Amino acid sequence: MNYTAVREAVFNAVVASSDVLTADNVTITYYDEATSGSLGNLGHAWVPLEGGTSGGLKYPGIPAGTQQVRISWPGNQQYAPTTIDATVEVADREQPQFNLNGGSYEVGMVFDDALGYDYSATATAIYNAVVASTSPVALSADDVTVEYNVDKTGITDSFKPLDQSDATGLIKFGTGTWEIRISWDGNQEYRGNSVTVNVITTDTRTASTVALKSGVSFTYNMDPTVMEQAIFDNVIDWENSTLPARETLSPDNFVIEYKAKLTDIESGVDLGLGDVGDWVSSDLITQWVPLEGKVYEIGGTVLGAYPVMGAGEARSIRISYKGNADYRPSDNTEGTVTVNKAKVSVSVNSTNIYADESLPANFITTNPADKFDVYTIYAGTTSNVTTALYLDLPDRYTNSVFLKALDPVVEAIYGKSFTQMMNDGITLGELRQLFSTQEILDLLDKLNIDTGTFGQILTVINKLPSVTDSLRISFGTPNRAGLYTVGVVTDSQNYETGVGMGFLLVKMRLSGTKLTWNQEINGKLTAEQVKNFDFGATLSYNGDVTISQSGVHYLYSGFTSKWRIYSSTTTPPTEPGSYVVTVCILGGNHFAAPITRTFTITK
Repeated sequence: MNYTAVREAVFNAVVASSDVLTADNVTITYYDEATSGSLGNLGHAWVPLEGGTSGGLKYPGIPAGTQQVRISWPGNQQYAPTTIDATVEVADREQPQFNLNGGSYEVGMVFDDALGYDYSATATAIYNAVVASTSPVALSADDVTVEYNVDKTGITDSFKPLDQSDATGLIKFGTGTWEIRISWDGNQEYRGNSVTVNVITTDTRTASTVALKSGVSFTYNMDPTVMEQAIFDNVIDWENSTLPARETLSPDNFVIEYKAKLTDIESGVDLGLGDVGDWVSSDLITQWVPLEGKVYEIGGTVLGAYPVMGAGEARSIRISYKGNADYRPSDNTEGTVTVNKAKVSVSVNSTNIYADESLPANFITTNPADKFDVYTIYAGTTSNVTTALYLDLPDRYTNSVFLKALDPVVEAIYGKSFTQMMNDGITLGELRQLFSTQEILDLLDKLNIDTGTFGQILTVINKLPSVTDSLRISFGTPNRAGLYTVGVVTDSQNYETGVGMGFLLVKMRLSGTKLTWNQEINGKLTAEQVKNFDFGATLSYNGDVTISQSGVHYLYSGFTSKWRIYSSTTTPPTEPGSYVVTVCILGGNHFAAPITRTFTITK
């Protein structure tokens, strides 16, 4: 609004002529009601033509229509002050008219290649479909604002731009029947105007369909995108599908999912309703998920995971096309594929460690470096020159969910749980029996363990030297010095069983170790002193006397006072005589130089 021009027009309309008064030396106000807060006479005041604030209330600029105006002059030395109250008719600018096309309005939504609505192009299409022309101002779609009413009942006027939703975010512009408002704000010469009509918006893109081939198989890959590419290349039936040209598409243009079961994250065991609570719907146990899987959680609590699509026959998949500017999104099409097991190579990087050291992280490596259940067999001769056999099981065998299912079954058959077996150890013969019990094999199969792996484990054990069914198996990694042949068997439902061989030398500690007498002898002991004397020695490593003493051995020898020969590896002498005791290390994990001393027992 050009209020300077309005001021001039009001003055000229009221004052025919004056030698003193001009539009520039008078104050012109009009009587109006505040935009809010008015009650009775409150909220009514004389305010400037451009509006403003009076008494803390806000007043608008002078509007069109019949208005009361007041022209005030403060006077001067020659003339007294004067005030003129008058009524004027404020004429508005001319309002342009929208000339509409006849009939109903149906407009095709416009889409962009980013799979979304092109709201600007859709607004232009709506304007061109509704408005034939405007006069006397020629307006185009670029000059107006196109909005839709988010109140679909039409009770209220809640118009929003096409790219905005209602306050709840639930009502969004798309296909359907809408109340559309086309408005122009106006300019200095013409005041604004609007028109409201009902418009039906439709999706005029080509309907797309996805057809799938049957009997397709491909090999598992730890990278889900590789399997998505295999499905894109081999499973989609391009000849019988209605889709854009194949060379313009990639797997990213499709939603590719498979039907997965909810599993325990740590153990990989399929979860049932009893594992996650009765409040979880059975529909959540088996779901369509992306090939890369997903974690399932409620309220920040992780209940399990849907794994990456793995190997197997008749794996259920479904595919839909996302759509583009020319093709509508397709419905889901379901099918099945066979995912073949991949091959894996297993390497044992032979090394040597001390018994109190952990194996290096790269002791066992696989190619590809996917997740595997790794069974490691160690068989060899210890520093005690005894045969030892160890079986190191995958971590899942210690998982609570896994053991909760396995322990009761094993205990019912063998009288003790699998957990007890791992703690106590079992013989090789017992292990063979365990691996051949059908009830246990069926359970392990349900726990997603490839039971065919057990045959490979026994094959590896059978090839190891000096192994008999009576040999006791310890679970874990070797904790006794010795040289071990290492056999590794990998298990995964997604890979063929992998086998690797190597060696592990567990060394004895040679430095920092020593033998120390528990009690010193000053050459002689009486027969009475012998009764309470400690003849033993203690092996220590860097001052630590808590290390195993199993390798400490004794040899007592000498003559009694009656010249009888005395020799023992376990019991010190008690009769009077002259003796020698030697303490040495035989086996164990720490070696120390022998120590010897002589002593005499008197009466």
